[in-house]
Amino acid sequence: MKTLDKKNRSLKDIRISVTDKCNFRCGYCMPKDIYNSSYQFLKKAEILSFEEIELLVNSFSDLGVEKVRLTGGEPLLRKNIHKLVERIKVNNKIKDVCITTNGVLMTKEAVNNLKLSGLDRITFSLDSINESSFKKISDTNYTPSDVIQGIENALSAGFKNTKINVVIKKGINDNEIVDILSYFKNHDIEIRFIEFMDVGNTNDWSFEKVFGRDQILNEIEKKYTINKVKDLAQSSTSEVWSYDYGRFGIISSVTKPFCTNCTRIRLTCDGKLYNCLFSSNGYDIMKFIRPFYMDDKLINFLSNLWKSRDDSYSLDRKKIITVNKVKDKAEMSYIGG
Repeated sequence: MKTLDKKNRSLKDIRISVTDKCNFRCGYCMPKDIYNSSYQFLKKAEILSFEEIELLVNSFSDLGVEKVRLTGGEPLLRKNIHKLVERIKVNNKIKDVCITTNGVLMTKEAVNNLKLSGLDRITFSLDSINESSFKKISDTNYTPSDVIQGIENALSAGFKNTKINVVIKKGINDNEIVDILSYFKNHDIEIRFIEFMDVGNTNDWSFEKVFGRDQILNEIEKKYTINKVKDLAQSSTSEVWSYDYGRFGIISSVTKPFCTNCTRIRLTCDGKLYNCLFSSNGYDIMKFIRPFYMDDKLINFLSNLWKSRDDSYSLDRKKIITVNKVKDKAEMSYIGG
């Protein structure tokens, strides 16, 4: 079944945040001054069970969803996450299941469990390979080597189409763009550079802190010859280029928005749906799940929700910010990035 929104965009992908907790405190997502020891995270009873997530994925697949991405917080903090993957993979309408992780919990055992569960792909987050910069960005005691070990474990287990997301922030890690490409040049990995985005209200974002698409390309062209491989395709978030040793992508939500291609809906771990990464309000669907799962009513609600969707925040960002100055938005660690 094909479900279209008001801008004729199909519902094809769902991003599911399986936990609001994380073992990093990156400033653009979960700054430590807010997410500290006194912060109240969700209780276990408030979070969707694996069975409930499986049922929801099945309902979404009836509306056209084919891809599922598991996020957080840090999804590997959710105990036995591989068992959720197993449940989702039973549905033959779902063509692709992947996970986004900071990688430090990607032990050989965790990677092997995920491989056996049928997980298709892994995307890692690694914003710096410089130890001091990494600690400044992630605000943890982990090191780049901890993440890189997780990446190596995934590759050794046979995972393909592995990607590394690198959020670039002006004056923080824009000097590492070429270094990161060069470091992974002998790996079968696509590096994706991401512009610093104004997700949520706590990351101290401003246009002045954005190191944009063209600036990223200029840095890379100082060392490598690049050629465009892929434009923004339907349901894609990144443009892709080849360089001397492989491929890289750029996700340019700020300087070159891709709202017209967006086919994603987001589900939080406590059962709220968001039509856009920059949404202010979510739609609580727990009433369709507890105490009983009401499949027909839920599918009708989901269908109407998507059909009413008219979001295009990134295209309208400057106008929205100019008029409203501040727009309340869900935090990245909650909505799942």
